[in-house]
Amino acid sequence: MSTSARFTSGTGPIAQGTDNTSRIKNNQYLNPAYAAIINVNPYASETLVNVAALTGALTINTGVGSASTAPYVGDKITFLFTSAGIQVVTFGTGMLSTGTLSTAAGKTANITFIFNGASWCESHRTITA
Repeated sequence: MSTSARFTSGTGPIAQGTDNTSRIKNNQYLNPAYAAIINVNPYASETLVNVAALTGALTINTGVGSASTAPYVGDKITFLFTSAGIQVVTFGTGMLSTGTLSTAAGKTANITFIFNGASWCESHRTITA
């Protein structure tokens, strides 16, 4: 849970402020199978988690790294969900959300979090109409 950002001026574990081309920026794609609990340890500046179709309730826990390892302030993680019925997603360890997310049959949902140096904070969510 580094409290420094990836692209600030100064020095740091990833030569912050020395890259104005975004080459240091990296992405991570995860496609976990459905399970009642999914643990995610994001290490990239942007992580996309495309969870397999929900067949039951889900709890998601995310890692917050250490003082010198990812994630960094400003990193983003987005979760994509589909379900065959009404399912509830709960956000657990490492996450600060506005509450659970309920999906309905035939609908898709996504929710994005931004890392603040200690926790993943919800920035927005969308559920298809």
